Amino acid sequence: STALGGAVATVMPVQTGANLLVNMFWQAFLGMKYFNKSMRVGTMVLICAVAELSEIGPDEPANLPVLELLSHQVAMLWIVFLVACTAFCMVGCYRTMNEPIESVPKLLFFTMLTTFSTVIGCSVGKCLAMVKGPALVLVIIIYFVDGCLVMMSTVVANARCDVALFIPAQLSSQLVVNMITGYLVWGDAKYVKEPVAYILVYILCILGVYLNSPDMDLVGDALRQHYIAQSKLSEGVAKTGFGHAILRLLSVWRQQQGRRNPENSDIEACRQGIHDVLQVGLDTGSIKHPEVSTLCLRLLQERGFGPNAAVVHWIEKDMRHFKYSAQDPALQDEFRKTLSAEEHEKLLLLQDRPAQSLALSDTGISLEGSYPRLQGERADRSARLLGT
Repeated sequence: STALGGAVATVMPVQTGANLLVNMFWQAFLGMKYFNKSMRVGTMVLICAVAELSEIGPDEPANLPVLELLSHQVAMLWIVFLVACTAFCMVGCYRTMNEPIESVPKLLFFTMLTTFSTVIGCSVGKCLAMVKGPALVLVIIIYFVDGCLVMMSTVVANARCDVALFIPAQLSSQLVVNMITGYLVWGDAKYVKEPVAYILVYILCILGVYLNSPDMDLVGDALRQHYIAQSKLSEGVAKTGFGHAILRLLSVWRQQQGRRNPENSDIEACRQGIHDVLQVGLDTGSIKHPEVSTLCLRLLQERGFGPNAAVVHWIEKDMRHFKYSAQDPALQDEFRKTLSAEEHEKLLLLQDRPAQSLALSDTGISLEGSYPRLQGERADRSARLLGT
């Protein structure tokens, strides 16, 4: 830690990397959270970047002239700036505390309050081993008060802000402010042999934190807002692939004249229109995965949330990464046993014909074509599945 003589700009990235690595290990081990590819890669990028800091980070002397460094005008101005910003953010947090969880000002105030107070605590901790007497008592008091502030702001922020945005924003800003503090207060410029490589490693640390937070997409969100401002879909003006997909779906639906079940010639066009909106939306981030889950639940609400043929067919045929059926073939039969005789029949119909030949109705699934020819075969298969 900084109290034991570590450089401020080196200790903070190491602490951040260790926290994220331990957090990923325990949450994955205990089954509390699934870490996807970008989160795993982001954590390892951060760990590798932090490991490089031991080679190219500031090589401070054993007896660092603390009082001399703190007495420099630039250092004093920066410290005053940090304290003033901390006080300002405290006021901002108090005023925005009861705003909605998606409030950007609230997120910003809590992020910067935690960041500024953490950076101040890191620098104060560096003074613990370098001062004596009354000065040491003062430093301990400041360190304790600052620690309480950090803990309080972190706890409240995790309870009242979007954690998926707060954690990466706080860690990234903390790394940046801490590096600036190292240069302006602790004279890191004198002790860094490779300044360009040093700054690039810090950028890698920030990118690692950014990758570790898939819900945060600053560039993507900014681009989407930019293109939304330039588009007017009601007049046919679209600037993105997602906008064009929406216009194609709107055009196909207009041709149906309010019919929920399209004519046979229009089924494929409607199906493709919905597919394009969902696929392009997911690929570009215009539609989030929770929104797709909400859509599925609303559609299932009309049919009921109990055992039904459509969900079982989806599990068996469309979930490519559902490996349990291969390892445990009996699981497929267990799902099918939950279906009623009517739903078993619908499942057989779904398996006999491709998706584009199916028409959904309010009462279930209807099939155009050769139902009489296949009826006997389906009855036999349904009887086997039901164990009769």
